[in-house]
Amino acid sequence: MTRHQTAEQLQLQANQWLELQRTGLNEQQQQAFLRWLNKSPEHHAVYQQSQQVDQLLAQFDDEQTTVFTSTTKHVRFGKAWAIAACVAILMISLTSYQFWPSTSNPNFNAQYQSARAQQLNFVLPDGSKLSLDAQTQLVLEFDAKQRVSHLTQGRALFDVTKNPQRPFIVNTNRANITVLGTRFSVDSKSNSTRISVEHGRVKVQSTRHAQHLIELVQGQQAVLNDQGVDVQSMNPQLVDAWRNGRLVFNNVPLSEVCAEFNRYHDANFEFTDLSVSNMMLSGTFTASELDNFLDLLPHVLPIKIKNNSNHIVISKS
Repeated sequence: MTRHQTAEQLQLQANQWLELQRTGLNEQQQQAFLRWLNKSPEHHAVYQQSQQVDQLLAQFDDEQTTVFTSTTKHVRFGKAWAIAACVAILMISLTSYQFWPSTSNPNFNAQYQSARAQQLNFVLPDGSKLSLDAQTQLVLEFDAKQRVSHLTQGRALFDVTKNPQRPFIVNTNRANITVLGTRFSVDSKSNSTRISVEHGRVKVQSTRHAQHLIELVQGQQAVLNDQGVDVQSMNPQLVDAWRNGRLVFNNVPLSEVCAEFNRYHDANFEFTDLSVSNMMLSGTFTASELDNFLDLLPHVLPIKIKNNSNHIVISKS
């Protein structure tokens, strides 16, 4: 059997598992899928590629995926062309994608990016699970000694497979986070990094304040900003609330709340006064319901809102 034929067969198997997952796997099928996925790194790589192609195609409407017209030759291309185009994009992003000759090769490099209002889920070659919130950029660099994630923008949930010989490290512009096996969320913004632990332990080292080295456990979160590091208690069940479309805030500046909604809506928020943007807000809101949020806001804060074609001006009442 040739290498090319092997690749085609694995691709077909991965696509079949994706189709079954759309309709829902029963317990027996789920166990069979995990056995297939964990059989070799090649299975992980091909499944991940198929998963990303599927998610990219979801961004096209039916007309875009069924008809692509060449302006020079007037040739119509079908959905297969769209799939090929998506694969080409992925092959650029998955910079070290390859079929490993054996399971002993631990190297893996990949780059992920989600669009506005888009959430993505992946199973990594080591068995860890990764979920990206909207407008997130992340780069993976795995080798024999460590598994490194560079979160340059946005929010990600990590469910890390334990491996003491290969620590899992997440880097942001403000923190280096080291874990062995745990489930936690990291939210990286230009002015802060927030780490929230659902279970397990993580070590957090500030890149701006070298003396700040802390260890977080279940139900704790740390916020790193220009002022230093602030450790808080939280409900661990809310660590991944955003994956279910819920935005949870506990005494958060209004500007940060609006920035969260901006991950899911193409809106332009304008604050007429710094004191307005710094007003503190607590509550749980539905990410998809921006209009409901804006209707509610003047009832809980002393403000007024003008919305002109998603240019939202917020001022004192």
